[in-house]
Amino acid sequence: MSSTSHEVGSALKIVNVVKRFKTPGRHEFFTAVNRVNLTIEPGSIVAMVGSNGSGKSTLLSMIAGSQRPDEGEVYVADQEVTDMPSWQRTGLVALVRQNPENNVFSALTIAENFALADAGKSKRFNLRPAVTQRVRDLARTALAQFGMGLEDRIDNLAGNLSGGQRQAVSVAMATCRNPGLLLLDEHVSALDPTRARIVMEKTEDIVRARKVATLMVTHDMSHAIRHSDRLILMHRGQITMDLGSEGKAGLTVADLLRRFESLTGETLPDSAVLA
Repeated sequence: MSSTSHEVGSALKIVNVVKRFKTPGRHEFFTAVNRVNLTIEPGSIVAMVGSNGSGKSTLLSMIAGSQRPDEGEVYVADQEVTDMPSWQRTGLVALVRQNPENNVFSALTIAENFALADAGKSKRFNLRPAVTQRVRDLARTALAQFGMGLEDRIDNLAGNLSGGQRQAVSVAMATCRNPGLLLLDEHVSALDPTRARIVMEKTEDIVRARKVATLMVTHDMSHAIRHSDRLILMHRGQITMDLGSEGKAGLTVADLLRRFESLTGETLPDSAVLA
């Protein structure tokens, strides 16, 4: 790993990151992420938007540790994690995926899922986690924030929960560990509009209360504008636009689409515009 210096006190710092993939059936490579630099401050919520193929999911994968960059460096909470596999980043990085079924173990109870998450933070993995009173109290406190009554169902199997309830459990588990960085990968896109709104609003409330730095990838432009301190737009592997609180003030979805078209000369597809 390189000893390149970086800004002290950042929740995330990405330095000149590049990721290339081989084109299927050809002896050619395309660059999915092209020399991206990004710094996220502790406690801030950053939304990342862009059309399919813009590189945002690839960038998220390199931060989570499921892919390694071909060039560049990744730091989380001032620790370089560039070559660190995802399982070693547990405690530093928490990830809530798009599919609710991928975030909890259906065959375990809610309390057992919390026990596994708690064990993972300490890197003490156990296939039969001990659900201590501390873990039960942790689960109840974390789940009560969603107002869904889940704190009274911690002995229920996670497989019996709805998609919205599973995502609530997932966010509660991820944030109660106080990670250096929380990654939200389209975490409400599979939910119906009502549940999506509830889970999104509660997610913001929780991460702000806990001051957890958050990078949220979303296709929903209105969520990106409303629930973030900063909005980043990716296009063809690069950050095309980066708006802070002042730049976002009064911004509408229509404004955002016009800016995208002006900067790139292209129009976002309907699938990327969920008002």
